[in-house]
Amino acid sequence: MSHAQILVGEPDSVRAFAQVLAKGINCIHSSNREDPCGQCISCRVFETGNHPDTFYVTKTKQNSIGVDDVRDQIIEPMSTKPFGYNYKVFIIDKAETLTPAAQSALLKTIEEPAPYGFFLFLAPSAHNFLPTILSRCYLRKVYGKVNKKNTELQVLAREIADTAHNLDIIDAFALYRKFEPYKESKETLLELLDSIYYAYGEKISNSSKAGHMPAEEWLNAVSAVAHTKDVLSKNGNTQLAIELMLVKLTGKG
Repeated sequence: MSHAQILVGEPDSVRAFAQVLAKGINCIHSSNREDPCGQCISCRVFETGNHPDTFYVTKTKQNSIGVDDVRDQIIEPMSTKPFGYNYKVFIIDKAETLTPAAQSALLKTIEEPAPYGFFLFLAPSAHNFLPTILSRCYLRKVYGKVNKKNTELQVLAREIADTAHNLDIIDAFALYRKFEPYKESKETLLELLDSIYYAYGEKISNSSKAGHMPAEEWLNAVSAVAHTKDVLSKNGNTQLAIELMLVKLTGKG
């Protein structure tokens, strides 16, 4: 299990899954961290909400989790060994509000973790994470009752992530036709962009887990998709924004 995970999806589902993981990481009896026993002393203490080695990182300012929050609530506590169990688990809720400076401050801690450190970043999507953070974390989509998996969008997203870089510009413009069925619903179109972002993020995290540097085109792709979603969220020209994104995904724009 990766020591640093970005859990994305509907907030309630993500928080629930993070609680299961946090409990399972220090479970004494279960070897499966996604299936804690619920009976050992660690599990019972966790259920009281007062586990000494589980840390909930919160923002002290209204709009973001800043550098001071990261230093005080993550980096400093990581400097000492766990109080009573094997691991220290840091749950960073609303991790999409981490400022770029705060994420940069976390890089060394994630890149060279203490053997007892686990980090769970909770967010509705991975769009606000720096590529350097994304490449060092395992990205997981959490599906719950509210946010069900849309297989059609997932298949198209993976197709784009797997083939776009091999296309020429003419083929990239032709690929735009596959977006047309979703143009009438802005919500669905944004969900498709989320799926494409996640497909590239998965490639990056898998490459990093295998000990390889992520391909530069994947890092560029996540930036291009994030920019496109931002443009569409501000009611920019849909066709122009998507066509420009597809050209960038080919690496020729």
